[in-house]
Amino acid sequence: MILRTADISCFRNIKEAHLAFSSQLTLLVGKNAQGKTNALEAIHIALQGKSFRNAPDSDWFSLTHPEGISLVAKVLSGSDRMTTVEHHVTLSPHRRSHRGPKIPVIVFSPQDLSLSQGSPSDRRKFMDATLSLINPRYEKVLKQFQHAVLQRNHALKDPRLAHTADSFTPSMITSGLYLWTIRRQLLEELLPMADRIHGRIGHGERIGGTLKYGGCDVPVKTEKEYEDCLRRRRADEGLRMMTLVGPHRDELLLTVNDFPISLYGSQGQHRLISLSLKLATYHLIQNEFGFRPIMLLDDVLSELDPDRRHALLQMISEPGQQTIITDTEARNYDQLTPIIYHVDQGQIVKVGGV
Repeated sequence: MILRTADISCFRNIKEAHLAFSSQLTLLVGKNAQGKTNALEAIHIALQGKSFRNAPDSDWFSLTHPEGISLVAKVLSGSDRMTTVEHHVTLSPHRRSHRGPKIPVIVFSPQDLSLSQGSPSDRRKFMDATLSLINPRYEKVLKQFQHAVLQRNHALKDPRLAHTADSFTPSMITSGLYLWTIRRQLLEELLPMADRIHGRIGHGERIGGTLKYGGCDVPVKTEKEYEDCLRRRRADEGLRMMTLVGPHRDELLLTVNDFPISLYGSQGQHRLISLSLKLATYHLIQNEFGFRPIMLLDDVLSELDPDRRHALLQMISEPGQQTIITDTEARNYDQLTPIIYHVDQGQIVKVGGV
């Protein structure tokens, strides 16, 4: 899939912008806090119907132009069919609408450092987001599991309802076992990919990871094993008044050269591991669906040394791979000739390229 154009209207500090993209590399250049990331965010919302930033959509509006937000993108599919996707938001009354299919897109931004140095919940969110892109059933089952855990926790917290807690257990076990199974399958495929990618950009360092099952000492592969684990923790659950066993308490333990990254990783290693995981997700989607998702890279190149920057640019220069990057300068992009836009105080102007 190739993103051809994006029209952005009244989004954060961007009043109006029309962008036409290269089929390979498009660059958004400008000083910090000028609107480069806002443009990437607008593109992501148009394609996916949601932001990659952790902020409510009320923050998308600017005080200087609080009119309704309009984001429209045109995408060319492999069958040479042009598809239009739109996302519109009004503040008063507050309404959102998304028209058109969700277009697969992978984004890497500074906040993705949480993949390796953040809390366990950050890595669970990464697994959930990745699986929701490639497995339509996963998101539905995840919601079922979360609902069962919520009801079970409510019962455990109220002495008058404690006797009803076990009525929610069968649903939780069925959905939770599915999540565990699919997460395990994901990591069996994703982590070797991430290790190969990291080897190309990380000067030979090896990365790996294991899934520590929430509340259990060993992997859980059957409902009987799930039930046994719950039974062993039942007294603790009564004391702590919460569900202590299940995928909602999983931890993805990442390593670099067999050492825990959380204990020994430098800032640069955290960045490269997080980037490698995102790039592996990109290739996973390509293998699953037979096409390349659109890639958005926010403030990545400036943090890499020349050798690693060269390795990354080689990876994103493969035919059919479309990438949109923000940067503070128009540097050398090897054999690529990008379309370049300059971003200044929300104004986006084309300055070079094909």
